[in-house]
Amino acid sequence: MTRFVLGNRFSKAAERSSALSRAVWMAESGIFRGFMAFFRRLSVEHATSVGRRVASRVGPRLPKHAKILRNLELAFPEKTPAEREAIATEIWGGVGALLVEYSHLEDICRSGDENRLETVIEGDIPAFSPNGRPAVFVAAHLANWELCAAAISRFAPVTAVYTPLQNPFLDAVLSESREALGCRLLPRDTSMRGLVRELAAGRSIGMIMDQRVDSGVPVPMFGIDKLTTVVPARLALRFGCDLVPLQTERLSDARYRVTIHGPILPADTHAPEAEQALDMTRQINARFEDWIRERPADWFCAKRRWPKDARPAVSAAPGPDLSRAG
Repeated sequence: MTRFVLGNRFSKAAERSSALSRAVWMAESGIFRGFMAFFRRLSVEHATSVGRRVASRVGPRLPKHAKILRNLELAFPEKTPAEREAIATEIWGGVGALLVEYSHLEDICRSGDENRLETVIEGDIPAFSPNGRPAVFVAAHLANWELCAAAISRFAPVTAVYTPLQNPFLDAVLSESREALGCRLLPRDTSMRGLVRELAAGRSIGMIMDQRVDSGVPVPMFGIDKLTTVVPARLALRFGCDLVPLQTERLSDARYRVTIHGPILPADTHAPEAEQALDMTRQINARFEDWIRERPADWFCAKRRWPKDARPAVSAAPGPDLSRAG
């Protein structure tokens, strides 16, 4: 969080001193606990509204703002700088809402409460049937992506991959809040063996996969090759599971829709497994691109998605002006 808010220079200085790191970590977690305690006193709708308004003012002043604008420039070259700035400001508002909502995850995820978490199932999902085979669920950093796990867990047991924070004290705070999601959590660093174990035991798994992965393969997104993980597709093929994409949309303050789409299938089931996995991953990136075009302000993209020297695709398809979406 220090790097996210203050940038690399301060965080690297803290990393050089274990005592300073521990002090910073404890301060961060203490501040965040106080932050959550304050917002728990508000209704979930009021808390989300306040978080959104504050972050939309503070976020554009943070170092990460430049990365968001760069990603938007590559994804939406047809938009003007002013339009991309407006989208980036709304993205920050969504980040503020998400942070505040950690204090109200139980309220949002409450089973059967469709007012705050609407779930739509499109197509046949065998994992949701009694004794059905597990599935590999994939999603992007859209709206409050944490809610994907809550939506799945209403219908089937699922294990979600997450990235632990460098600050172990703050990570523990978030883990407490995530208990409301109703899923198991698996740290990303140990995920491959763990994912294989979960699938072999008949549990579905969930992964967020729109970020750049240095060990991935080049797969187009917005017409530009992005290093993308093929692990979800390979696991689905290896275990005979469905590869199921999920889309999260913010409907209003503290109200969301998670759409569980029909499974992604390879175009040629007789092709070598590596080719099938690559084809399925291309389809996933294309889905993500479509969803982001529809609601760009829902896309949290504060980390670099493409190579530093990337240029917008010449044939980037213009979309409707949705700078006010989300």
